[in-house]
Amino acid sequence: MKKYFLLSIINVLLFGIVFSQQQSSDKAVSIFQKIHEKLLSSLPTSFSGELKSKAIQKNLNNIPKDSYLNKNEKVFVELNYSKKNGPSFIVKNVDEFYKDMYKNLPRQIFAFDLLLSKSENNLLAKYDIVLDSETTDYAILRLNVKNSDNRLVLYVDKKLDRVLRVDYEIGKDIMNSTIIMYTEIDKFVIPTKFISKTFKKQDSNLPEIYEIDKIQIK
Repeated sequence: MKKYFLLSIINVLLFGIVFSQQQSSDKAVSIFQKIHEKLLSSLPTSFSGELKSKAIQKNLNNIPKDSYLNKNEKVFVELNYSKKNGPSFIVKNVDEFYKDMYKNLPRQIFAFDLLLSKSENNLLAKYDIVLDSETTDYAILRLNVKNSDNRLVLYVDKKLDRVLRVDYEIGKDIMNSTIIMYTEIDKFVIPTKFISKTFKKQDSNLPEIYEIDKIQIK
């Protein structure tokens, strides 16, 4: 496995970069389609892994032992991805009451739903896409959710055809920002680390690091 931590790029994303300003819907759609197609083609047809974070582990530790299916086995969150169905999250080794406690995670960490989407998912039908800024190597795309005040902002590497950061703005009061890191496994490139932070109008939380571990290609 070879991990791409992209430290210099993260610094650029966190501290800003001066871009030449322009707006072009057609070009934005072209860039988005190229990157999304590359993301999907770089993924295996299906894979599974264990999703970890401090917050997840804290919640799992609070599950009563009586809800364990086997008290001698580990409780963990399993990610299953397929190009046909997209991502799903299930808590393993617990009863029905707790097993789906993370099923809505893609709605909270929007990078999951975007980067691990279904192959036939027509994202262009959901968004109006605008090119906010561009340089030779990077671009910022704004995806306005149709019939909504919400929007996604994507920071992309045009050379690698990768999404480096996803901001999801919910109205004017809440924004979730996620930096993505990738791992090369065999011939595939899989997003495996998500550094996510939520900003609210009055405050913000500490960054949460989600990591996909023990990946099994199927």
